Amino acid sequence: MTLEIPTTLLLNYTLLLARSAGFVVFLPIPGMRSFPVPARIALAVLLTVLAGPLASGVSDAGPILGNDAAAWVLGKMILAEAALGVAVGAAVALLLEAFGLAAQILGFQAGYSYVNMVDPTTQVDASILNVMIALLSSLLFFTLDLHLQLLRAWFAGLENWPLGSFFTRPIDALRMVQLGGLVFETAVRLSFPVVAVLLLIDLTLGLLNQINGRLQLLTLAFPAKIVGGVALLYPLLLLAPRLFHDLAESTYEVVWMLVRR
Repeated sequence: MTLEIPTTLLLNYTLLLARSAGFVVFLPIPGMRSFPVPARIALAVLLTVLAGPLASGVSDAGPILGNDAAAWVLGKMILAEAALGVAVGAAVALLLEAFGLAAQILGFQAGYSYVNMVDPTTQVDASILNVMIALLSSLLFFTLDLHLQLLRAWFAGLENWPLGSFFTRPIDALRMVQLGGLVFETAVRLSFPVVAVLLLIDLTLGLLNQINGRLQLLTLAFPAKIVGGVALLYPLLLLAPRLFHDLAESTYEVVWMLVRR
Protein backbone atom coordinates (compact mmCIF):
# COMPACT_ATOMS: atom_id res chain seq x y z
CA MET A 1 0.00 0.00 0.00
CA THR A 2 1.47 3.34 -1.03
CA LEU A 3 0.50 6.74 0.26
CA GLU A 4 0.06 9.28 -2.50
CA ILE A 5 0.09 12.97 -1.60
CA PRO A 6 -1.62 15.28 -4.11
CA THR A 7 0.86 17.56 -5.81
CA THR A 8 -1.32 20.61 -5.24
CA LEU A 9 -1.54 19.92 -1.49
CA LEU A 10 2.21 19.42 -1.29
CA LEU A 11 2.84 22.68 -3.14
CA ASN A 12 0.50 24.66 -0.89
CA TYR A 13 2.07 23.29 2.29
CA THR A 14 5.54 24.05 0.94
CA LEU A 15 4.56 27.66 0.34
CA LEU A 16 2.94 27.88 3.77
CA LEU A 17 6.05 26.39 5.40
CA ALA A 18 8.20 29.04 3.68
CA ARG A 19 5.95 31.79 5.06
CA SER A 20 5.93 30.25 8.54
CA ALA A 21 9.70 29.73 8.59
CA GLY A 22 10.34 33.36 7.68
CA PHE A 23 7.97 34.42 10.44
CA VAL A 24 9.53 32.18 13.10
CA VAL A 25 13.03 33.53 12.40
CA PHE A 26 12.08 36.93 13.90
CA LEU A 27 9.38 35.73 16.29
CA PRO A 28 9.64 37.99 19.37
CA ILE A 29 9.61 35.28 22.02
CA PRO A 30 12.05 35.81 24.93
CA GLY A 31 14.95 33.40 24.55
CA MET A 32 13.91 32.44 21.01
CA ARG A 33 17.44 32.88 19.69
CA SER A 34 18.74 30.35 22.19
CA PHE A 35 16.31 27.68 21.02
CA PRO A 36 17.96 24.75 19.25
CA VAL A 37 17.57 24.75 15.50
CA PRO A 38 15.42 21.56 15.52
CA ALA A 39 13.04 23.22 17.99
CA ARG A 40 12.61 26.26 15.75
CA ILE A 41 12.07 24.04 12.73
CA ALA A 42 9.47 22.07 14.70
CA LEU A 43 7.74 25.34 15.64
CA ALA A 44 7.57 26.39 11.98
CA VAL A 45 6.19 22.98 10.99
CA LEU A 46 3.62 23.11 13.83
CA LEU A 47 2.48 26.57 12.73
CA THR A 48 2.19 25.28 9.17
CA VAL A 49 0.08 22.31 10.22
CA LEU A 50 -2.24 24.45 12.35
CA ALA A 51 -2.68 27.11 9.67
CA GLY A 52 -3.00 24.68 6.79
CA PRO A 53 -6.77 24.13 6.98
CA LEU A 54 -7.36 27.90 7.10
CA ALA A 55 -5.12 28.80 4.17
CA SER A 56 -6.25 29.05 0.58
CA GLY A 57 -3.69 28.60 -2.15
CA VAL A 58 -2.99 27.17 -5.56
CA SER A 59 -5.97 25.28 -6.92
CA ASP A 60 -4.04 23.33 -9.54
CA ALA A 61 -0.29 22.76 -9.44
CA GLY A 62 -0.19 21.23 -12.93
CA PRO A 63 0.32 24.44 -14.93
CA ILE A 64 3.02 25.59 -12.50
CA LEU A 65 5.03 22.38 -12.23
CA GLY A 66 4.48 21.41 -15.86
CA ASN A 67 5.99 24.60 -17.17
CA ASP A 68 9.52 24.65 -18.60
CA ALA A 69 10.43 27.37 -16.09
CA ALA A 70 8.84 25.50 -13.18
CA ALA A 71 11.95 25.78 -11.00
CA TRP A 72 12.11 29.55 -11.51
CA VAL A 73 8.38 30.07 -10.87
CA LEU A 74 8.38 27.83 -7.80
CA GLY A 75 11.50 29.48 -6.39
CA LYS A 76 9.99 32.91 -6.92
CA MET A 77 6.81 31.90 -5.12
CA ILE A 78 8.73 30.42 -2.18
CA LEU A 79 10.90 33.52 -1.82
CA ALA A 80 7.84 35.77 -1.94
CA GLU A 81 6.12 33.78 0.81
CA ALA A 82 9.27 33.81 2.94
CA ALA A 83 9.57 37.57 2.41
CA LEU A 84 6.07 38.12 3.77
CA GLY A 85 6.81 36.06 6.88
CA VAL A 86 10.13 37.82 7.44
CA ALA A 87 8.54 41.26 7.01
CA VAL A 88 5.83 40.58 9.59
CA GLY A 89 8.28 39.08 12.08
CA ALA A 90 10.90 41.78 11.56
CA ALA A 91 8.34 44.57 12.06
CA VAL A 92 7.42 43.21 15.49
CA ALA A 93 11.08 42.54 16.34
CA LEU A 94 11.83 46.22 15.68
CA LEU A 95 9.24 47.08 18.31
CA LEU A 96 11.28 45.33 20.99
CA GLU A 97 14.58 46.67 19.66
CA ALA A 98 13.53 50.27 20.40
CA PHE A 99 13.91 49.81 24.15
CA GLY A 100 17.11 47.82 23.65
CA LEU A 101 18.63 50.69 21.67
CA ALA A 102 17.60 53.17 24.37
CA ALA A 103 19.20 50.97 27.03
CA GLN A 104 22.38 50.73 24.98
CA ILE A 105 22.62 54.53 24.74
CA LEU A 106 21.93 54.99 28.45
CA GLY A 107 24.20 52.19 29.57
CA PHE A 108 27.19 53.52 27.66
CA GLN A 109 26.78 57.11 28.86
CA ALA A 110 26.06 56.22 32.49
CA GLY A 111 28.87 53.67 32.77
CA TYR A 112 26.77 50.54 33.10
CA SER A 113 28.69 48.92 30.26
CA TYR A 114 31.54 48.14 32.67
CA VAL A 115 29.53 45.28 34.19
CA ASN A 116 28.03 42.77 31.78
CA MET A 117 25.80 39.75 32.22
CA VAL A 118 24.10 37.31 29.89
CA ASP A 119 20.92 38.65 28.32
CA PRO A 120 18.33 35.84 28.53
CA THR A 121 16.59 37.06 25.36
CA THR A 122 19.68 37.09 23.13
CA GLN A 123 22.18 34.91 25.04
CA VAL A 124 24.96 37.48 24.57
CA ASP A 125 26.86 39.66 27.04
CA ALA A 126 25.02 42.89 27.78
CA SER A 127 24.95 45.51 30.48
CA ILE A 128 22.55 45.05 33.36
CA LEU A 129 20.48 47.98 32.07
CA ASN A 130 20.09 46.27 28.69
CA VAL A 131 18.88 43.09 30.38
CA MET A 132 16.40 44.97 32.56
CA ILE A 133 14.96 46.97 29.66
CA ALA A 134 14.80 43.87 27.43
CA LEU A 135 12.80 42.00 30.07
CA LEU A 136 10.56 45.06 30.52
CA SER A 137 9.81 45.28 26.80
CA SER A 138 9.02 41.55 26.66
CA LEU A 139 6.73 41.92 29.69
CA LEU A 140 4.90 44.84 28.07
CA PHE A 141 4.58 42.87 24.84
CA PHE A 142 2.62 40.09 26.53
CA THR A 143 0.82 42.36 29.02
CA LEU A 144 -0.71 44.40 26.20
CA ASP A 145 -1.78 41.17 24.43
CA LEU A 146 0.33 42.06 21.42
CA HIS A 147 1.06 38.38 20.83
CA LEU A 148 -2.64 37.82 20.25
CA GLN A 149 -2.76 40.75 17.84
CA LEU A 150 0.22 39.26 16.02
CA LEU A 151 -1.50 35.89 15.61
CA ARG A 152 -4.69 37.63 14.45
CA ALA A 153 -2.74 39.53 11.81
CA TRP A 154 -0.90 36.37 10.78
CA PHE A 155 -4.09 34.41 10.11
CA ALA A 156 -5.67 37.43 8.43
CA GLY A 157 -2.74 37.38 6.03
CA LEU A 158 -3.64 33.84 5.05
CA GLU A 159 -7.06 35.06 3.96
CA ASN A 160 -5.96 38.28 2.27
CA TRP A 161 -2.87 36.82 0.59
CA PRO A 162 -3.62 33.28 -0.66
CA LEU A 163 -0.55 31.09 -0.94
CA GLY A 164 1.46 31.88 -4.04
CA SER A 165 -0.17 35.28 -4.65
CA PHE A 166 2.04 37.59 -2.59
CA PHE A 167 4.32 40.02 -4.37
CA THR A 168 6.57 42.69 -2.92
CA ARG A 169 5.55 46.31 -3.30
CA PRO A 170 7.76 49.41 -3.03
CA ILE A 171 5.36 50.89 -0.49
CA ASP A 172 6.02 47.93 1.84
CA ALA A 173 9.76 48.62 1.85
CA LEU A 174 9.07 52.30 2.50
CA ARG A 175 6.86 51.44 5.48
CA MET A 176 9.56 49.22 6.97
CA VAL A 177 12.14 51.98 6.59
CA GLN A 178 9.77 54.49 8.21
CA LEU A 179 9.17 52.04 11.06
CA GLY A 180 12.92 51.77 11.59
CA GLY A 181 13.14 55.56 11.81
CA LEU A 182 10.29 55.60 14.32
CA VAL A 183 12.08 52.99 16.43
CA PHE A 184 15.22 55.15 16.49
CA GLU A 185 13.13 58.22 17.36
CA THR A 186 11.48 56.40 20.28
CA ALA A 187 14.86 55.23 21.60
CA VAL A 188 16.22 58.78 21.48
CA ARG A 189 13.12 60.18 23.18
CA LEU A 190 13.47 57.63 25.96
CA SER A 191 17.20 58.13 26.51
CA PHE A 192 17.73 61.81 25.73
CA PRO A 193 16.65 63.24 29.14
CA VAL A 194 19.11 61.02 30.97
CA VAL A 195 21.90 61.69 28.48
CA ALA A 196 21.30 65.45 28.82
CA VAL A 197 21.58 65.29 32.61
CA LEU A 198 24.73 63.17 32.41
CA LEU A 199 26.22 65.74 30.04
CA LEU A 200 25.43 68.49 32.56
CA ILE A 201 27.19 66.46 35.25
CA ASP A 202 30.29 66.18 33.06
CA LEU A 203 30.22 69.92 32.29
CA THR A 204 29.79 70.80 35.96
CA LEU A 205 32.69 68.63 37.06
CA GLY A 206 34.82 69.99 34.22
CA LEU A 207 34.16 73.62 35.23
CA LEU A 208 34.89 72.86 38.89
CA ASN A 209 38.14 71.23 37.85
CA GLN A 210 39.10 74.36 35.92
CA ILE A 211 38.36 76.54 38.95
CA ASN A 212 40.45 74.43 41.27
CA GLY A 213 42.74 71.92 39.63
CA ARG A 214 43.63 70.32 42.96
CA LEU A 215 40.16 68.88 43.38
CA GLN A 216 40.12 65.21 42.42
CA LEU A 217 36.77 65.39 40.72
CA LEU A 218 37.54 62.74 38.15
CA THR A 219 37.03 60.04 40.75
CA LEU A 220 33.58 61.47 41.50
CA ALA A 221 32.43 61.51 37.88
CA PHE A 222 31.85 57.77 37.62
CA PRO A 223 29.69 57.30 40.78
CA ALA A 224 27.88 60.61 40.16
CA LYS A 225 26.82 59.51 36.67
CA ILE A 226 25.70 56.11 37.92
CA VAL A 227 23.62 57.62 40.72
CA GLY A 228 22.19 60.24 38.37
CA GLY A 229 21.29 57.59 35.81
CA VAL A 230 19.50 55.46 38.41
CA ALA A 231 17.62 58.46 39.80
CA LEU A 232 16.38 59.47 36.36
CA LEU A 233 15.39 55.96 35.35
CA TYR A 234 12.42 55.99 37.74
CA PRO A 235 10.39 58.73 35.96
CA LEU A 236 11.41 57.32 32.58
CA LEU A 237 10.13 53.87 33.48
CA LEU A 238 6.77 55.42 34.29
CA LEU A 239 6.63 56.75 30.72
CA ALA A 240 7.86 53.50 29.17
CA PRO A 241 4.43 51.78 28.90
CA ARG A 242 2.94 54.78 27.08
CA LEU A 243 5.86 55.04 24.66
CA PHE A 244 5.74 51.31 24.07
CA HIS A 245 1.99 51.43 23.43
CA ASP A 246 2.33 54.29 20.93
CA LEU A 247 5.14 52.50 19.10
CA ALA A 248 3.14 49.25 19.14
CA GLU A 249 0.21 51.01 17.45
CA SER A 250 2.47 52.27 14.67
CA THR A 251 4.11 48.86 14.35
CA TYR A 252 0.84 47.01 14.00
CA GLU A 253 -0.38 49.52 11.46
CA VAL A 254 2.58 48.46 9.34
CA VAL A 255 1.87 44.78 10.04
CA TRP A 256 -1.76 45.08 8.99
CA MET A 257 -0.76 47.00 5.87
CA LEU A 258 1.56 44.14 4.99
CA VAL A 259 -1.08 41.44 5.39
CA ARG A 260 -3.78 43.38 3.57
CA ARG A 261 -3.89 43.66 -0.18
